[in-house]
Amino acid sequence: MHQLADRNKYIGLLFMHIDPAYFELGREKIHEVSAAHARDLSKWTKQLTHVVTSGLNGKYDQITLVEADSLEEIHAAATDFRMGAKGRYIEVSDVIVGVKAPPRGLANRAAGTADIVEPT
Repeated sequence: MHQLADRNKYIGLLFMHIDPAYFELGREKIHEVSAAHARDLSKWTKQLTHVVTSGLNGKYDQITLVEADSLEEIHAAATDFRMGAKGRYIEVSDVIVGVKAPPRGLANRAAGTADIVEPT
């Protein structure tokens, strides 16, 4: 993609809606489905971060962050997510993919354009 992609992780954000039928399953069945879903995604444990949202009028029910070394890994994790036990209850409505940039000082240093001044 560009220079940063060679040194930094790709980030994928999956914005989701959860089907009301999921909540109609009841606590016990939701636990079973969620546990199976977690097992399905266990190989991605180090790369997934969930931001579970709640509210009376939220735009999304859940946002999942995927951090990976390649776009292919993000695609594979997103596909496994959608195919997991909870997949039939989740609609991925929006996706954003980008490259995680290094801290500004490190990016400039690598490019040789920053003068680093130590505080006195």
